[in-house]
Amino acid sequence: MSTMRRITTKAEFKRELEEAGDQLIAIGFTADWCTKNDDVARRLHTAMSQPEFTDVIFLQVDVDENEDTAPFCQVDFLPTVQFYRYKQKVSEIHEDSLDNLTAMLRLHR
Repeated sequence: MSTMRRITTKAEFKRELEEAGDQLIAIGFTADWCTKNDDVARRLHTAMSQPEFTDVIFLQVDVDENEDTAPFCQVDFLPTVQFYRYKQKVSEIHEDSLDNLTAMLRLHR
């Protein structure tokens, strides 16, 4: 089963992108005050527990704790889940499309 790592600096975020290479990265951007925070966490943890996604890297960014990464990634809404491959953002979903999380993971895997 995959684990979710918390990213606390922009340098750490960039290092994760660099090291991932061709692996898909799913990053949940949230904040403690975000009312959908628990929903995003639950959905990401459910996806992480599925055998088909063991090769996906799951990361979490608290936008209040890590103030540099969200603007760098152009995160305008919370919650947001972004997907990266080869250091490039390939897609993102917001709270209104969280039901598509599994489909997006399958699409970009």
